[in-house]
This record gives sequence, structure tokens and C-alpha cells, in this order.
Amino acid sequence: MAGGLALSGATVRVLDPSGKAIATGKAVSATTGTYGPITLTGTGTFRVEACGTVADKPLCVWGLTNTGGTLHLTPMTSAIAVLASGLGPEALMNGALAAIPDATLANVHTQLRTALAPALADAGLAAGFDLLAGALTPGAHTGYDRLLDTVGVSLGTDTKAFVSLTSRLGSGTAYLEPGTTQGSLSVDAAAASVDLPALDALFAKLIGATASNAACVNSQTGLASLMDPNARASIDPATSAFTGATQAAQIICLRLNGVLGEGEVMFGGKLLPTTLGRCALGAGDPLCRIDFVYQNSKGFQRRLGVEQAAVKRSSGWVLLGNRLEVQATAVSRVVLTRRVDATAADSTARYLDISIPALTVSGGAVLQCARVSQLDASGNSLPLAFFKNAGSGSYLSLWSASSSDATPSLDPATGALRGADQVALPLASGAAGDAVARNFARAGRALQIDLYSDSACATPLSGLDGASISIDLAGLPPIAAASQSGQPWPALATAANSALAALKVAANAKLTYNPTWTTTRAGLAFNRAQLCPDKACNTRLAETELAAGATTAALSATLGSTALADNAYKLLRLTGRTLDGLVLQLDAQSCSALPAGSPC
Repeated sequence: MAGGLALSGATVRVLDPSGKAIATGKAVSATTGTYGPITLTGTGTFRVEACGTVADKPLCVWGLTNTGGTLHLTPMTSAIAVLASGLGPEALMNGALAAIPDATLANVHTQLRTALAPALADAGLAAGFDLLAGALTPGAHTGYDRLLDTVGVSLGTDTKAFVSLTSRLGSGTAYLEPGTTQGSLSVDAAAASVDLPALDALFAKLIGATASNAACVNSQTGLASLMDPNARASIDPATSAFTGATQAAQIICLRLNGVLGEGEVMFGGKLLPTTLGRCALGAGDPLCRIDFVYQNSKGFQRRLGVEQAAVKRSSGWVLLGNRLEVQATAVSRVVLTRRVDATAADSTARYLDISIPALTVSGGAVLQCARVSQLDASGNSLPLAFFKNAGSGSYLSLWSASSSDATPSLDPATGALRGADQVALPLASGAAGDAVARNFARAGRALQIDLYSDSACATPLSGLDGASISIDLAGLPPIAAASQSGQPWPALATAANSALAALKVAANAKLTYNPTWTTTRAGLAFNRAQLCPDKACNTRLAETELAAGATTAALSATLGSTALADNAYKLLRLTGRTLDGLVLQLDAQSCSALPAGSPC
């Protein structure tokens, strides 16, 4: 099994046609990606799931079989499973499944291969290559494994289950529903120049160069020796970058040694392998987006820089560092709000968290305004929001309809700022929000951000990036309401709900709260738990970082001069990241002063 690399720490689960688990916790080889053998008994369609991590990302992959034998588990077999079953990932591994004829599996297989034709050719694979059982060597970057490296696969549910395919070595999006395909992906003529084994070799050297402070600053083999002369790096996205291999490397080494940034010494951990992002293969040397993520000795991940890149010069791959001067990011987030002290209806809301640093760029101009837009399936540019400099804070803030209404204003002359660092762009709960999410599935996740040096959003910014940048949205916003509520939300234990409702603390006394939870399926990486006395979580009574696979949190603090009553509003916020980068935020609330049936 593979997602371009063999899954790390992965286990396999198998469901029979009735939905009964006939195998759980079966280990996957970390070196070869093999699993099994697993005995199948009975007739019908069996579902096979493997969940683990690839580099810094959680990943689950699925497959279907009626007969057993060899079955790969990859994003491509996941696509076949979704299209053949008509079920999105929220429902695929739950409940009974009606038998899926081999003919249906074969038809879906053909549909997927047709959409993948340019990428199959790039990988040197035949048009009829068997994605379920054909030759695959994880990490080889050739054949089937190159296909997994160079094609992004997104799964979801609209009115039907769908698969969205994007090319990392070209352009375009192929959108597939059972029996229908819209759009297409392409592979650039220069794709063969993207030597992925050589990029692996660069990362092997980077891992060695970031193993200790002495290795990092070594004048012969240290980090500077692996960086491009035009490299740039910054302490954080809101800080201007240091340029040149020597200075950029020095900044990163000081960050790893705890001298800069948040003061955390990260040496003793390791730099994680990268997964390929989109590559620019036009004029100039090939440039590919990569991840630069360090895992500290406690297992917590730290992303070093935003939109990092490697470039292939005539001498080989080198680290370029910050791809952009304006290091903007965009992340999809879904919030489930649930009252736990009494019965009340759940609610969900979708957001795009778009962080655009309020920088002074090269040449001295200050970023004052940005216009964010997406493409629709016809290639039209659709504005989503304006963001403006609030005069304080680190990031541009959403330009809203009014100071009390977060609806984005699409007129730069009419609207209001609601404060500093307001990066959350709410998606409407109905058809309008669905349309935005649908465009990301059908036309790709690229966001265009036009940059301006005046608050009227009229004068293009002059800086190293020019007047416009393109970034990719992390995580696909769910479209159907069932997809929003059907995400792998954590289920708090009954005792955790009761303890939150009963929690009261005297002024200046110690607070202790240790919630536990379970998840409905694998593929969610929790990273933070917060306890707050307000809905926006502006005040945090306690907060803790969570290790991978956590099902409990230890929250403790000493309260200030204000007591916490048992009937006061209390919020437990759990935050995690799904397979493709979608952020899930559970807001578990207690408000016993209000009657049952009412939201907090």
C-alpha cells in the first residue's frame, strides 16, 4: 500500500459485506508496504482500509474486492472504492454494503484510467494498467509510485460521491462521479525533468544537516551548503525574510536551536520526508513546492516556513526556502458546535482561514489590501473576499459587510474591519457556500490573491512576488450537509460531558479537567485541546498540545481572581486535521443556566 511512500505506523481493517470487522489492527510493513495475508470468508464485497501517516500527514486508503488475492491500497484504489460504491469516505467503512458486481468495478476502473491517461503516460504505464494489483514499489518514484507522487486525489460527497484529480506536474482538474467525468488534467511537457529520486537525495542530506546544531552550522555539509544562493527564510510568515544561503540557513538553525521563534529546542527530533506539491515547469528551472516539517523529540510537528520550495539547478536540487515573499496560507475548517450538558441540536459551519501577512515588501511598499478569488469549472475568476490592513496585528483582516456582520464585502469601498487578525472567511450555510466548496472540487484548490499597496485596493503592490500570487487551499470544504456532520468527529465520553457541566473553580484555585473521547473512524490527527469561558475562546483557562492518536487531554491551570461557576458557560475545543488537510473543530459547550433544547 502506498500514497507515494509506504504508510508509516499503519494498520489494516477489513469489513465483510454485513459491516462486521473480520480483521483489525493488522500491521503494515513500514519498508515494503505489504500487509496480510487475511482470510476472507463468505461472498459479497469486502472493504479493506489502511490508516497511517505519510511524512507529516495522516492518510487512510481503501479498496474493494469480491475475490481476494492481491489488492493494493492507494489513493487510486480509494477512488475506485468511492466511485463503485457511490459512498463518500464519511460512509464507506460503516454499515452493510450491497454486493458490487465485478463488472461495475471494471467499469469504474476504466473510467479512472481514462481520466488519468496523461499521468499514466508520464509514469511510463500502459493505458490499461491495473491500479488494483499492478506492480508497485512504494518510494521508488517510478511506474505506479510516480503516478501516486504526481496526481492529487480528493474524495467527497455532493449530490453524489465524487473523486477530484489534480496534476502536480501540469494543470487542470478531472472531476468524476459514478459514470460521468468532467474536465481533465494535463502533464507538462517538461515533467520528465522533475527527478524525484534526486529530490529524495536532497532531503536525505537535509535530514542529516538538521540532526544537531553542529551539523546544521557545519561550513562544508551544513544547511547552507544545501540551499540555493537565492534562498530566503523567515522566523515566521509575518516577518520579512533573510536572503542568501548563509543567512537563510542561519535563521533556520537558530530556530531549531531555540534561539529564535518560540524558544523551543527542536534538535533531537528529525526532519520528516516530504511529499510533492505542485511544480512550476514553465520558464526557468523546475521549482516544486515541498513540506519542511520537523518532528521534535516529543513527537510534535513544527512546520518551518510556509510555502517552501526546492529548485532544480544544473547541479541538482537545492532548497529555495520561502517560495513567496508574502507567505499567505489558506486552510478549510469545519466547526461542529454541540451542547453537552443538555439535549440541543448540533450545528455546523464552514470557514476558509486565509492568512495574508501584513508585510512591508521589498522596495518599501506596505501591503494594505488583498483580493482573493477562485476559479469555477468554466475557468471564470470568482471573487471571494477582500482583506485589508487593520493597522495592527500580523495579518490582513477580512473586509466585512459591517462591524457586526462577518459576511464578506465584495466592494472595497463599502464595508468594515472587525478588528485585527480576522482571517476567517465564513462560507454561507446554504447553496452559496456549497457553490464555493463545489468549485474547489471541480476546478482545483488554487486561490489567486491580488495584492495592493493602498486601502482602496486600486494600486498593485510592487514586491518580489509582483501584484498577484497563487496558493493552494489545504483541505477540501465538505459540500453536502451529511458530509459536514459525518466527518470523523470525536465523541466525548459521558463522564467528560458531565465533568464539563459540573466544573466549577473558586477564585485563585487550581482547575483540573481531563476529558476523554473516541473517534468514529481513523484518519484524524488531533493537535490541540482548549478550555475557555467564552464562545470565541478569546480567553483560555487551559490549553494543551496533543500527540498523534491522543484520546485524552490533561487540562490544568490556576484560576485568576474570577471564580468559575458550575452553571457558567464553558467550552472545550478539540482541533484536528483530516486526511487532506481539512481542519475539524469540535466546540463542546455547557450552559446549564439555559433550558434544554436551546443552543448555548
